[in-house]
Amino acid sequence: MLTKMWLVSQPNSVILEVKVDPNAIGQECLEKVCEKLEIGAESDYFGLRVCPGSGPGRWLNLRNPLDPHRIPGGRLDLRVKFWVPPHLLINEPTRHQFYLHAKLDLTEGRLVVADLEVARKIIAYIAQAETGDCDPDVPPTHIYEECNKIGPQGEKPEDHVDKIIEYHCEIAGMRASQAEYRLLKEISKLESFGEELFFCKPVTQSNNAHNLYSHLLYHRQQAEEPRARDEQEIDGGATVGCLATGQSVGGCGCRLSTSVGVSPHGIVVYRPSCNGEQDIGVEKQSIPYTAIHRAQPLRRLFQLSYVTGEGNEATLPVKMATSGQAAALYRAVTEKHAFYCCETVRTDVTEQFIRDLKGTIASIFNDSTTLGRRYVFDIRRTCREVHDRARRAAHAHAAATHEPRLRRRESEGSDHKVSTYTKLYFNY
Repeated sequence: MLTKMWLVSQPNSVILEVKVDPNAIGQECLEKVCEKLEIGAESDYFGLRVCPGSGPGRWLNLRNPLDPHRIPGGRLDLRVKFWVPPHLLINEPTRHQFYLHAKLDLTEGRLVVADLEVARKIIAYIAQAETGDCDPDVPPTHIYEECNKIGPQGEKPEDHVDKIIEYHCEIAGMRASQAEYRLLKEISKLESFGEELFFCKPVTQSNNAHNLYSHLLYHRQQAEEPRARDEQEIDGGATVGCLATGQSVGGCGCRLSTSVGVSPHGIVVYRPSCNGEQDIGVEKQSIPYTAIHRAQPLRRLFQLSYVTGEGNEATLPVKMATSGQAAALYRAVTEKHAFYCCETVRTDVTEQFIRDLKGTIASIFNDSTTLGRRYVFDIRRTCREVHDRARRAAHAHAAATHEPRLRRRESEGSDHKVSTYTKLYFNY
């Protein structure tokens, strides 16, 4: 039988080879990956990302056929699509995949930790999960260096590494799975946990998630600890774009564009205002899902209708870099709202589709044809449904494992019932 091979990379860069039918949809590929990793019962938390050589990555729509022409090199990335706190995860292999993705986002600066003490604990948990107990004489400094983007950037205190070693020694004896759970518990408290960012301009070395969150942290600290601007010490080598240039022209010279964050609770619009005569900082507008009335993409424009806190109707137009980014933002808002806020996925979400040229021509003669049909959304279950399904699967597995043992014990003990009952009686 003819098959097509796809290379699926985990967050730790371990690559899985998956063979599926050439006409298979993305869901079949994901299910085979999850089966290999023993996370099939909770596969709805995950997705496959297409990462081109340039430009932002995108989520593969799992309900549509795998198109080798749109996936460079047949390579896909397994990533967490819907983040939930670790206590909602039933299976340990699922928590491990969450940990791998969280570690990647932390070490690459996409998930920013504002508190230095929390950052040290997180680094200690990573070191414990990766290397085990700490030897104070030979600490795993290579792990600490790998995690240098975790926590506030800039010059660290002299005792920074000593504090990490101290935390690492305190958790001696902790299993790797426990350390991974503790890390997930810590990041679930972060403000940006589960947030997916969409930038209105192309992502660059200065316009990215790490710089945005670091920018927010920097200006929040300035608001909490006001100092004269001419007394501020600026680290020109810092990774934060807003700290590097522009100090002489008013504002901090930030090169960040407006961006939209789609989180489990709603959307957040970040408008950096750090140029020219504008105030230093960022305008942050939060819109909960309960206030959203309608969302739609119009080419490069993403338009959102919502109700303000005063009860008035308002419209938020956001112009994205490409029409594809506007469509991706629309998809993220719709799917995250359905996953986190709804009891079940509505049919008006699951049935939305578009047609390619062949499908459009065919639909002229037969409106019900499925030729050229491409679904807009691929969400199948809500958060509650995924959790209930995984819990039932775990109970069924436990019952199936326990029943043969129980039968075996009953058959082995049937010839010794009298002696067993006598023994139990005298034990009382």
